[in-house]
Amino acid sequence: GRRWEAVGTVVGRLHRGLARHPLGRPTRGPRDRSFDPARARVRLMELVRRYEAEPPRTAFERWAAEAARERLAALPLVERLLAKAPPVTTSQLVHGDLSRPNVLLRGDRVAAVIDFRPPGRRDPMWELGRLALDPRTVLAHEDWPEGLARLVAAYRELHPTPPVEELVSVVRLTASYLGCTVYPLNTVVDGLGPVTPSLEAYAEHRVLAAATLRARLDEAEEVLRDRLT
Repeated sequence: GRRWEAVGTVVGRLHRGLARHPLGRPTRGPRDRSFDPARARVRLMELVRRYEAEPPRTAFERWAAEAARERLAALPLVERLLAKAPPVTTSQLVHGDLSRPNVLLRGDRVAAVIDFRPPGRRDPMWELGRLALDPRTVLAHEDWPEGLARLVAAYRELHPTPPVEELVSVVRLTASYLGCTVYPLNTVVDGLGPVTPSLEAYAEHRVLAAATLRARLDEAEEVLRDRLT
């Protein structure tokens, strides 16, 4: 169907509108904080320390503690990914929580975008990748590189501000983001809410999706570049 294009069109229109706000006009600068291995190292080290100070009591906490240690050890891999990403990127006002549950679909059409936070200035590729490369999508759709390319092309038609190289880097940046984030490994220690079966599944899916994005990175970037140039 045309779902990929529909989502890309809606996000492109949204970002174009937010970019017109006097406080949200696109600027160029250092990468978004979500792609900062140094920041991630501090946060992951603190999370590991807290788990060691108070030993995990549940199976999820034990899994999260081990996953945090593995993520910390894998930060050099994130640094290598980012070494080939654009060092200067676009920032502008974005939705802030544009995740899959907040984009309501009716068939192959987008019915609504919900759950706005106060818009903040971020890299639009952070937001685009967070939605388009949702772990459940990456793991459920073998053809996600082709779907992503269609989505990004539709996005670019409505919001051509981000350069092609930034658009092509969306997979690399999303894999880096997943390698830096502490969520949902910090759910218990930070009191973010109950650990439900769906949260446990989502946590594991994020780990698997990050590995999939890295494994198919070259393929996905080639498909994106072919579509956009």
